Amino acid sequence: MAIIRQSSGPAALPDFRRAAILGRLLAAVALLLTLLALLKAETGQGFVAAWLALARAAAPGLALTMAGLALASPWLAHRRYPVPWGVALAVAAFALVQLSGRLAGHGFAWASLGWAGVLSLLLMHYFALRERALSPALPEARLAALTARIRPHFLFNSLNAAISLIRSRPARAEMVLENLADLFRAQLADPGRSSTLAREVELARLYLAIEAERLGERLKVNWQLDAPDDALLPPLLLQPLVENAVSHGVETLIVPGVIRIEAVLHRRRLTITIHNPVADEPALKVAGNHMALGNIAERLALMFDGDATLSTERGEDSFVTRLELPYRPVAIDTHLPAFLRERT
Repeated sequence: MAIIRQSSGPAALPDFRRAAILGRLLAAVALLLTLLALLKAETGQGFVAAWLALARAAAPGLALTMAGLALASPWLAHRRYPVPWGVALAVAAFALVQLSGRLAGHGFAWASLGWAGVLSLLLMHYFALRERALSPALPEARLAALTARIRPHFLFNSLNAAISLIRSRPARAEMVLENLADLFRAQLADPGRSSTLAREVELARLYLAIEAERLGERLKVNWQLDAPDDALLPPLLLQPLVENAVSHGVETLIVPGVIRIEAVLHRRRLTITIHNPVADEPALKVAGNHMALGNIAERLALMFDGDATLSTERGEDSFVTRLELPYRPVAIDTHLPAFLRERT
């Protein structure tokens, strides 16, 4: 098992291109404006009027600062001391706004630059401390724990599939166990805490091959993949969802059922959708505790910090599970292991 990395050295800043980080920045600024407006309200000025006046004065510089931080995030990530650079960028943004105001005849407010520097220093320091506290040790530990919960559940179901074939079709049972060994070898061979779309698809294919031996013609799968293989994903993301589609969908039907798995990239957003049929009165009722869905939702939140979503939708004759997450490419050396590439 990989050693969980502990953060050391100068504090880092988060990726300001992420919506969750920008949302926290806006919330922090709104809270600061509220506190300042309360102080002004004590001097006789109305709270709402004071808050709106402060917001109107801060909005141009804040918008320019957020745009600058988003554009400069890749550059800031490679700086040894990014906090001073972030503060300097914020002060420069507010200075540019003040300069444009002076050119328009509104004067130059030097005090606003001081406030911008102080407040941006506090906010950058907060983000740096938060990034150091949460990345990477605690999320990695939590991701490892959540992934460990998935593995025994998957092993139990796969072994049951093999056991059901031992007497009737021993050769096929041997193939199932070989696939199962490959699945676990793929996971144990990866020392990291992340996976890729290519790897997750291949693990799901191996799992479906195991289930196909047990269900025969009742299980049909339609793959529609139009996304990069190197997309970053949490490990064991797709297989539990496919397992749900089999056990709560196809397995409950008397007639054959089709599972449709789609992966599409649009505007740097990766969408993975799994459609499976459902029966009004299933032939086999399978109890579900939503462990897999809750587990995956939490792992997505840990890895993508609010930028990823997991949603489900129940129709008249189908159940749809949809994942939406930002596209982040992974280095080629973390792609599918060689022994699995040879099988494709």
